[in-house]
Amino acid sequence: MFDLEKSNVQQVKILNCSKLPYLVDIKRDDLIDAVVSGNKWRKLKYNMLAIQAQKKDTVITFGGAYSNHLVATAKACSMLGLKSVGIVRGDELNDASNHTLRACKSYGMKLTYVSREAYYLREDRSYLEQLHVDYPNSFVIPEGGANFYGLIGCQEIWKELSEDYTDIFIAGGTGTTAAGILSGMNEGMTLHVCSALKGDFLREDIIKKIAFGFHNDEFTQSCENKLRVYSEDLFGGYGKFNQELLNFINWSEKEYNLPLDQVYTGKAFFRMNKMLQAGFFQNNAKIIFIHTGGLQGNTAL
Repeated sequence: MFDLEKSNVQQVKILNCSKLPYLVDIKRDDLIDAVVSGNKWRKLKYNMLAIQAQKKDTVITFGGAYSNHLVATAKACSMLGLKSVGIVRGDELNDASNHTLRACKSYGMKLTYVSREAYYLREDRSYLEQLHVDYPNSFVIPEGGANFYGLIGCQEIWKELSEDYTDIFIAGGTGTTAAGILSGMNEGMTLHVCSALKGDFLREDIIKKIAFGFHNDEFTQSCENKLRVYSEDLFGGYGKFNQELLNFINWSEKEYNLPLDQVYTGKAFFRMNKMLQAGFFQNNAKIIFIHTGGLQGNTAL
């Protein structure tokens, strides 16, 4: 459906505090598609295969006002001839509130706006059962594609990487991409996850996904030992930014021809750049940054 060969590896040079260069690889998953880009398609891939195998005709999923996952699901369903329903957090919104919601509507997604209180029921069993009553022959994909199908889709990133990296950087939201990558990593590697959300819960969420997916305590502990999670560079919180971050994003695009977004990848690349400049890594470290896409959100700027 999408050409994964477009996701090439770009190399950039970043100087540390001693002006010595680190050569950092960047896996450009953002190039897979302009909308269903990065980890969005990887998390949708096996969900869509399951939907087709079960002969479902409607996909229901969840997201906020600027959700990359919502619009990616809407486009993927449109391409596959499936109906789509988006449950959107925020009953003050409408189909024309922003670029993301307008794009969802243009791909044929039916948008239903609920209060923030009602949105918290999205994992409640009785609520989900009622959705299946309201939309017969439907398939529910959790917010952000955060289920086992999404995890194994993200695990496939390893098929496209060499095995000699010591450190991997990604942005984190639901932790599904991190769980998929961790479950395929070799010993001696470290995954650095830069959270887009306030709080210290992301590490626990990632480990829970691995424990639930693989039911192996020894394997889960091995994955946990390889994981580092950071939430220092949030610039005010989820979806928030300031001029410093925007300047950094603009600089990265001019310096490296590397477009980033202000919600996820910009903050993660900022954290990695700061650690490199501070001399956090040994000179023989081999580092790769996984670009998880989401650039459609830049239209909000």
